[in-house]
Amino acid sequence: MNFKFTLPLFFILVYSCCLAGFSNENASTSKSNSYSHSVLRSTDSLALLKKKIGDFAKKKDYQNAILLSKKLLKTAETLSDSSYITNAHWRQAYYFKNMDQLDSAYFYFDKSYAINLKLKDSIGAGDRLMDMANIQKSLGDYNGGMITATEGLKYLEGTEEIESISGLYQTISVCQKELGHYTDALRWSNKIFTLLKTRPNSDVSEANLYVLKITRANILALLGKFPKSFGILDSIAQNTKDNDPIQYARAICNIGHYKWMQNPDNPESEVLLLNSLQIRQEHNTIPGLISSTVHLAEYYFENHKPKALAYAQSALDHSITLNNSVAILESLDLILPLKKALGQDVSEEAILYSQAQNKLEKTKQAVRAIYAATKYDNDTLEKENLTLLAQVAIKEKQNILAFSATAILVISIVFVVFYKNQQKKKERLEMAYKTELRLSKKLHDELGNDIFYLMTQVQKENSEIAAATDFQILEGLDSIYKRVRDISKEYTAIHTGEHFGKEFFALLNSYSSNKTKLITKELSPDFWNDISPQAKIEVYRVVQELLVNMKKHSNASMVAISCSKSHKKVTIKYVDNGVGFSLKENNMGNGLKNVENRMKGIKGSINFDATPNEGVTATITFAI
Repeated sequence: MNFKFTLPLFFILVYSCCLAGFSNENASTSKSNSYSHSVLRSTDSLALLKKKIGDFAKKKDYQNAILLSKKLLKTAETLSDSSYITNAHWRQAYYFKNMDQLDSAYFYFDKSYAINLKLKDSIGAGDRLMDMANIQKSLGDYNGGMITATEGLKYLEGTEEIESISGLYQTISVCQKELGHYTDALRWSNKIFTLLKTRPNSDVSEANLYVLKITRANILALLGKFPKSFGILDSIAQNTKDNDPIQYARAICNIGHYKWMQNPDNPESEVLLLNSLQIRQEHNTIPGLISSTVHLAEYYFENHKPKALAYAQSALDHSITLNNSVAILESLDLILPLKKALGQDVSEEAILYSQAQNKLEKTKQAVRAIYAATKYDNDTLEKENLTLLAQVAIKEKQNILAFSATAILVISIVFVVFYKNQQKKKERLEMAYKTELRLSKKLHDELGNDIFYLMTQVQKENSEIAAATDFQILEGLDSIYKRVRDISKEYTAIHTGEHFGKEFFALLNSYSSNKTKLITKELSPDFWNDISPQAKIEVYRVVQELLVNMKKHSNASMVAISCSKSHKKVTIKYVDNGVGFSLKENNMGNGLKNVENRMKGIKGSINFDATPNEGVTATITFAI
């Protein structure tokens, strides 16, 4: 295709592509803006859903709260909003827990925990593990609860989350107590209060602090340390009597129970237990009512079995209301032997016991299955993270090695450059020293002796000085003058600027005399313009050396020097008709060897054509 048709076609194609790109960009921008508005509307709907869920939760309408939490989860997953996804999982878990559907609660706490791990939210992960550990504890899986709580400490210990850390310590302490490991339980309780002493301004609520103290008092009582236990409980009772009836009822219930444990005939026990039950009935706190009725059933178990059975039956009713399998089994553990002792039928209770036991076991199994799967996933994730960390460490090590190698290389280069510069400086000093010696030798051996000779001639009596002697003195003075001039030229700096041509021409003419005729040709003013300063200096010194050697050794009567330039190359030709020398005998002195070295320095050459008694021809060539 002809070029004049190809070029316009090329520009048309480029223009079309630009238009298409602009159109796509506009479409993309429009689509992006549309999506952005959609996201804003969806975000608003997420916040609205969250508010509605909160309203249902305040009314304890957990069924509707769970339904809306599922909708919140679905919307958040559509928008890939991780913070709302984990919040939706947590909400479902929390409401299922309040409905005592502990396996479902554990499942959603675990889902929330997994997302926290992906988000690298260690505090959120630790809190969810605490929720999961408390469910295991409430199901009677005390070993599982301790393992999960210990796992949670890996994420929270060392942080400022004092309430969460103390909550995990509390869970482990209670599990140890329920397993009968009272000394270990006390050790974990001690860790809580040691932590709180180091952080006096921690955000642990007063209600939670009372729970921690009562648990500590319970452990001390089980260890037989009743005075210390009563000291803690009495302090709580005094602080809460007028302003917190629920905590007060809990404190006096525990005091009554432990006074009975210390002495079954203590009359204070019954009064304290009955007072606690009355307060709890007034406030209808179901977990508190279960605790009070169980302790009263235990108090009357030996001495008044009908009363004990009535309280145990009340504890069972409250446990069924709460749908708490552990509390149901604890109540039936009292009812069955009491009914048997009173000669009553226990078949209904036995069936209920079996059902509660099966339900509890199934829930335990479901939780354990979830935990096992989570543990496997987490171990796999941890291994992947460790592998990734190992790869990062290897890469960092390689980077360090590369940096070290680069640093060593740079240091080596700097050292070599410094060493070379020092060597050059040393060479320059040596050259200056040799030059001084050479100059001193010339002045002493040559000029000094001649001057001394002339002085002796002048000191002779006038009568003795003949016309011939006068002529010799004048000749000697002329010779000395010329040699001083030559030395001056040899060691004077050369100006390589625009006047170099004149200086070079002056050099040539200075070696012309009555005995030696020097023939040269004036060069054009721009002849030396494109020649480097270094090349000018070396050429000047080379020609000067040739002329000095001619003056000293050749006895030439005629010297011709010509300069030409062509094809980026300069040629200088020197010819004299002196005594010459033999190239075969290698009669070249240090001066001529230095000439060759100078030419090599500017990537040039000097070639000699010399024969004894037939003069010398030297051809100098170098590239521009």
